Amino acid sequence: MNHDKLKEKFVAIMQSSQLLRQGSSFLVAVSGGVDSVVLTELCYQANLRFSIAHCNFKLRGAESDRDETFVRDLAIKYEVPVYVKEFDTRQMALELKCSIQEVARKLRYEWFAALQKEQGCTATLLAHHANDNIETLLMNFFRGTGLEGLTGIKKFTPDKKAFRPLLTFTRQEIEDWAGKNHLTWVEDSSNDSSAYTRNFFRNEILPELKKKFPGVEANLLGNLKRFREIHELYQSTVSSRIQSLCEYKKDEVRIPVRKLMKGVSDALLFEIFNFGIIDVSAEQDRRAG
Repeated sequence: MNHDKLKEKFVAIMQSSQLLRQGSSFLVAVSGGVDSVVLTELCYQANLRFSIAHCNFKLRGAESDRDETFVRDLAIKYEVPVYVKEFDTRQMALELKCSIQEVARKLRYEWFAALQKEQGCTATLLAHHANDNIETLLMNFFRGTGLEGLTGIKKFTPDKKAFRPLLTFTRQEIEDWAGKNHLTWVEDSSNDSSAYTRNFFRNEILPELKKKFPGVEANLLGNLKRFREIHELYQSTVSSRIQSLCEYKKDEVRIPVRKLMKGVSDALLFEIFNFGIIDVSAEQDRRAG
């Protein structure tokens, strides 16, 4: 992709997000890697009002502190505010009995949301890109997932507080654009370790798939698009089907057992209880007794 086209596409994505309005300002989550550095430069070239947020998880010793220093210098370059939060991630993982990756994700999203509210920002911008989406699709598929898990990473987080404007750009496009704009960034040495699940797919599985299927990345991105469209149709059909089963009585929503007994699939039962809005009525059994 022509590097001017990438910027134009970024601006178009931001405009279509409906986040750009008078007085809009953004919190840009910056790790120091190429993806978030490019996102920062795009915000600057697009004349967006923004500040920078950086998490130091204290997981890589001097390298973590190096990343923090780099991001602070980046804020000086762009003359924007920078906010840094340090976490004792390992200790919190022990206390919560969760993996370090799970805890780090929880900590950063909670902090971003609090900081965004505190600073009155319109949204937090995250630098996830197309290859992250591919990796997520593959991980979900091999772990086992429903249709939702095959739709990949969403543009917005569920609470609508964070937006991912780079999801349509591949890692190669991002790196090429960074080179043409003479940007510098830092590398996370932990990305070389395939001990982490995502890195295993990135470093081991996808390179092997490319040898057999050179167009695998484009094919998987096409699949993601199709899965999202299928999921929209599925949700519409499920919603309509559930409504046909529901009976409304004052403040209650019920589905009589007699209706559930008429060919309701396991998938529909899952969706019914997943909606969390109905009670299954035993009225049929009462009448029969």
